[in-house]
Amino acid sequence: MLEVGIAVCLIMLGAAGYLAYRNSRLIAEMKQDSYIPPPSSEYTVYMTTEFSEEDLKTLVPLGFMEYRDADGVKKAGLCRIRHDSEGDLKLEEAGMMLLRHIRQAREKGTFISYRSETEALTSDAERKMADRLAEAAAK
Repeated sequence: MLEVGIAVCLIMLGAAGYLAYRNSRLIAEMKQDSYIPPPSSEYTVYMTTEFSEEDLKTLVPLGFMEYRDADGVKKAGLCRIRHDSEGDLKLEEAGMMLLRHIRQAREKGTFISYRSETEALTSDAERKMADRLAEAAAK
């Protein structure tokens, strides 16, 4: 009788272990199916002396500022990355970074100008960001 009881306990423990394993697999599959990757970053702030043809193959300048540097006139541009490349910032992050550059150049007295590329702006968010940058540059 004792042997039957031990066999029944072992079968129940084995079944419980198998059910726990299957449950963990189901939970892992549900988590994997519900995972939504974060939106890709499509923007960057690009610093250069002049936008070359090579730059324009991967970047679409939305607006840029010019400022004086020890090496001459430089440009810092808020750029959208073309689809075959990947950016490093979201629009808001890139816009805030260029806004900081504009303010710092104004404080140092090295700011020359800011210009938006209105024909390159494709969304309302890009237009609003360009307006904010132009407003900050005009102050």
